[in-house]
Amino acid sequence: MRHTFDGGLPSSNNIETAIIVGAGLSGLAAAYELAKQGTRVTVLEASDRPGGRTWTYRQPFADGLHAEAGAMTVTEQCHYTMHYLREMGLETEPSDLVDTDFSYYRNGIRIRPDQVDDHAEALGLHADEQHLTVADLFARYVTKFNENIGPEVAALDWTPTPHLLELDRISVRRILEDRGASAAAIGLIEPLFLEMRGGELESASAMAWARYESSPRSFSAADAQWYKIKGGTDLLAHALADKMKDRIHYRKPVVRITQTDQDAQVTFLDRDRLHTVSADRVIVTAPFSSMRRLNLSTARLSAAKHTAIRKLKYVSVLRIYLQMRTKFWPEDRLMLSTDTPICTVRDATPRQPGPRKILECWLTGWPAQAAASMSEDERVDFALTEVESMLPGARDNFELGTSVAWDNEPYAGGAYVLPEVGHSELMAHTRTPEGRIHFAGEHTAFEPNGGSMNYALESSIRVLLELSSTS
Repeated sequence: MRHTFDGGLPSSNNIETAIIVGAGLSGLAAAYELAKQGTRVTVLEASDRPGGRTWTYRQPFADGLHAEAGAMTVTEQCHYTMHYLREMGLETEPSDLVDTDFSYYRNGIRIRPDQVDDHAEALGLHADEQHLTVADLFARYVTKFNENIGPEVAALDWTPTPHLLELDRISVRRILEDRGASAAAIGLIEPLFLEMRGGELESASAMAWARYESSPRSFSAADAQWYKIKGGTDLLAHALADKMKDRIHYRKPVVRITQTDQDAQVTFLDRDRLHTVSADRVIVTAPFSSMRRLNLSTARLSAAKHTAIRKLKYVSVLRIYLQMRTKFWPEDRLMLSTDTPICTVRDATPRQPGPRKILECWLTGWPAQAAASMSEDERVDFALTEVESMLPGARDNFELGTSVAWDNEPYAGGAYVLPEVGHSELMAHTRTPEGRIHFAGEHTAFEPNGGSMNYALESSIRVLLELSSTS
């Protein structure tokens, strides 16, 4: 795919018309490339903006401050993302997630990673763990074992081997416990898994986890090659959307997809009226969590596809943003991993100018699900109460707050794919085309893990190659 893409995509000229469901990155890239080839493309987007889960919050913050609500990082290994950033003339700068002033907040105490041994007994580490650093714990329970899995765990051409399929039947927490890790040790190394596990170690597939931790995209291997899009991640989506302004139709939620031997049809809502449009091909980029709302009874989808749509799990993420009058904490790049329901607290604006800052509370798993049931004001007050105990002065410096609960976003239904135990049974079926209907999005990538702009863009290139092979 990469070789073909770099050499120039083959023509899909025999595809005269295409409907794309969703204006996330995968939908935008597919539309952009098809339009360049002369295909008449219609993009139907349910919300009022492009980007999908690439979303930069700019309101209601003051002084030009902004914070990411969705995708945040790009690495040099993100081949397709870097391609489109160059093509759109966008720049990158170092990610805010690396080189942070990271600390743990455990039992009401701030603990730096190099101070863990001073609190080992109180943390509950096993006797044979108490002399180890966090890096040592990670090496003992993660790196050493993953290196012994075999070269297939990090191979570029990802294919689940029998050994990896055995891991797919085990959760991340269970495999760490089987390796001898204490609950305290797991709690200390879990922040290094970052968002890929989404606070769901009990259900996440050890196969997918081992694959991620063995890749250069792993947060545990993060270095100066981790970047963010300068000015905000949403700039990539807007740049692609600007190339096709007349082809994207916002606030047009799709409610039904069907197909015949001759064409495929999409029915969407335009205010209070239903409209149906037809095309040679339909490319569905919406998350499966939102597709569960659609009528697919005459879409001629296979039983395996219906099962994948029904079963694929998405991570619960809720992000609360607190605009502060000034940086009243001493760290330059604050990041706290806590044992409270607030999960992670960090400075979301460490490199943005001005005295004001945005503190972000990054909740995943069940705490995110609980906070999703709160009102906006309740979430902000909840976050302030939790943060005040860790960072005294939060309430005095607080100016305004907002939040995003991805579980509550009607056309997302979660933040990104959570590869649960048994994920290998769903993987291939997520991306398999069904007649005239094709599927893109981060959940359809070749990798078992989602949560990547690159995977979304990769999936759109795969669909374009599918279309060229059927032209």
